[in-house]
Amino acid sequence: MKSTKFTVTSLILVLSIGLFSCKDAFQVIPDNKIIEDDFYKNKADLNASAIGMYESLAQESHKFLLWGDARADMVTTGQQEPDPYINEFVANNISTHNPYTNYAGIYRTIARCNRQMEKVYDVKKLDKNIADRDASAFYGEALLLRAICYYQLVRTFDKFPIITTDYAERIRYVNAQGDTITEPTLSLTPEQIRGIFKMPEDKREVWTLIYNDVLTVLGMIPINFEWNGTGSGLSSKERYGRVSQPLAATLAAEIALWLGEYQTASSFCDLPIRNVSYTLGTSGTWINQFTSSYASLHSMFLMGYEYSKAFETNRLQEFTSSVRSDGGKYYLKPVVPIVDALFTDNYSSTDFDIREQFSYKYLNGNPVIWKYIGLNNISSTRLPYNSNASWHIMRSADAYLLKALADLKLKNYASAFNFVNNVRTARGLVILDKLTFDYTNEEVMENLIFAERAREFAFEGRRWYDLMLRSKLSGKNMLADAVAAKYPAAERPVIAARLQNEANWYIPIDPKQWR
Repeated sequence: MKSTKFTVTSLILVLSIGLFSCKDAFQVIPDNKIIEDDFYKNKADLNASAIGMYESLAQESHKFLLWGDARADMVTTGQQEPDPYINEFVANNISTHNPYTNYAGIYRTIARCNRQMEKVYDVKKLDKNIADRDASAFYGEALLLRAICYYQLVRTFDKFPIITTDYAERIRYVNAQGDTITEPTLSLTPEQIRGIFKMPEDKREVWTLIYNDVLTVLGMIPINFEWNGTGSGLSSKERYGRVSQPLAATLAAEIALWLGEYQTASSFCDLPIRNVSYTLGTSGTWINQFTSSYASLHSMFLMGYEYSKAFETNRLQEFTSSVRSDGGKYYLKPVVPIVDALFTDNYSSTDFDIREQFSYKYLNGNPVIWKYIGLNNISSTRLPYNSNASWHIMRSADAYLLKALADLKLKNYASAFNFVNNVRTARGLVILDKLTFDYTNEEVMENLIFAERAREFAFEGRRWYDLMLRSKLSGKNMLADAVAAKYPAAERPVIAARLQNEANWYIPIDPKQWR
């Protein structure tokens, strides 16, 4: 198929004319214009393109903090006079024009993933050094990262389109006669392009797409491939900042839990748990995944930033620090009573939970989310404006706690209890005793597992989705009352009543954007 010579910028002009009233949506603007005939020639080009897939997503971490934590029970506003747009998330009353609801960055990543998938095997024909195994890994990497993007969207928004093809050069669509047509994108009218965007019939369609894509990836990315291998000598950003087969298995397990496929979820967890490249580590190394230049085997997939080499930053320090001279605007802070209660272990008075010491602290008299500010668990802080703490998408502990949940639903209580104890002891908590703990009580165990998840992943954009998942697993709305608990007593009934309606669990989008 003959390639069309063009620049990505010219495509954006066409798309922006007819598709969107919101100018940022899906706008893919590279730092440099790339002429297609000069790129996608060899393995190095594929690798460079792969790195580019992650860059746009890495700039969204502050939004993930808002979407997954500011709305939930453990986080509130830090400012006496809150930023109105930030406060909409804290108040669970988000307007359609709120700029932090913009998911353009996610669609930039999706666009780059689609493009990578459509180029991999063309490049393989040009570069004899690309083995079948390599091409499969590059394709699977893009497919898995795209699935992660849609997984974020399906749990956060009620309405969003599915885009599974590359819009940059050629496009496939079904015409009115039912024929599949392939045409150069630039030959289409704005009306034709608008009609190709697929709005899913329901969320089940999106869940099925994501699940099938992740299952496909499991057969494509070799285990411990060259960018994940222990002997690779790669930096933390390179090694843990790219997706892997163990990550695919863990994500498949989590999605299977959402879909009620508990045996499948349990089985998928075995792959990462048995992989020595991803371990629970020890309490002494737990904070390294946030403070050091390495992740100490804890992380499975992270958004890494290299401030010292490339001045790469995120906005997490800005959002969580109360020190203005460091660039902190203190948009968000912990809800102290809820967080204190969470980290109070009822089974021992001598515990040393490293997560409590590093997740939150008091800084100059203010309670702060410490994970993105601190350099140790005592008092050392990051340099001013040095916002390069990693944002973790999935960690090794995910596999253990997902395994515990799946086995609990299968009524394999002993196994569920064992995996929770594995995490507890690795973080400095005492092991729970079967003789004294009611581990065959499903409700007690569910409380234990989700409390452990809250401690392990505090302030990492997980809490809101965990409350959604727990509601689904239990068949009861566990989100409404949990979230309402962070508000003043007089406001709790109104908040709880609003969140009893599951439609209000999703962030609204301006309907004009998809008219």
